Amino acid sequence: MQKSKVSLEDLIRIVEMCKTVERRGVDPFEVNVKASLEKLKKYLPHWKLLDELLLDIEAINAISSIIKLQSDWIKHRSSSLYIDPIFVELKIRMLDSKNIAEAFLNAWHPIVGIDQIFSQRLKEAIDYWNNLLPLSERWREDFGPSSPIGTFEIDDLIKLKIVSLKDFDEKMKELLKELMSKLSVNDKTDYWDFVYADTFEETLERAYVVSFILTEGYATLVIDPLEERIFIMPLKEPRKLSSKKMAHSLPITLNYENWKNLKEGKN
Repeated sequence: MQKSKVSLEDLIRIVEMCKTVERRGVDPFEVNVKASLEKLKKYLPHWKLLDELLLDIEAINAISSIIKLQSDWIKHRSSSLYIDPIFVELKIRMLDSKNIAEAFLNAWHPIVGIDQIFSQRLKEAIDYWNNLLPLSERWREDFGPSSPIGTFEIDDLIKLKIVSLKDFDEKMKELLKELMSKLSVNDKTDYWDFVYADTFEETLERAYVVSFILTEGYATLVIDPLEERIFIMPLKEPRKLSSKKMAHSLPITLNYENWKNLKEGKN
């Protein structure tokens, strides 16, 4: 009698486990199908009552559902060429530099090879580059001497009276205060969520001011390579950059298409 009671409890546990996996959508391979079937086979000769047989049938049905889920799981992973990012990262970390170099070499498929270029064509290409005018000369021919290549700094904008130093400082303090207030919620915030505004022009302005906040050492960027996300982490105390250290820059593309995608994501 005691053995029958224990067997029934095992059946109930099998049924409940299968239903939980199916209901929550977790990995169906968490269920050990082989072990569960062996238990059912072992207990089957001991069933005498109708309720016991019905519970056995329910357990068989639950295990069948798990087998179907396992089959669907394998089909989905194989059809989408699924690879667990954590598995890839661990595998790369386990390789030495020689194996990594060999892997890149095996995967390298250049569209042009040295054995596909005639020596005459190669000489013509070298002569072309050697006779090509410097980039500065070519720009001068196309745009004239009044179109220098360069970037606008905040001092240039102030000289052109596009912005004033007072307005820029106030905008910078305003954004810095907004950024520091997020410390009470989290230690970092998503870059695109922070610079986004309702208009493209305001988004550009916020991104421009944020670049100065980073340059002045009031905040820093944190990059998550696995999720491909960029975060801004405000610093409680400004970090003064030494003039002896080489500054590092991170180019971030912000155009109208980027802004439209951000807006659609917000909506």
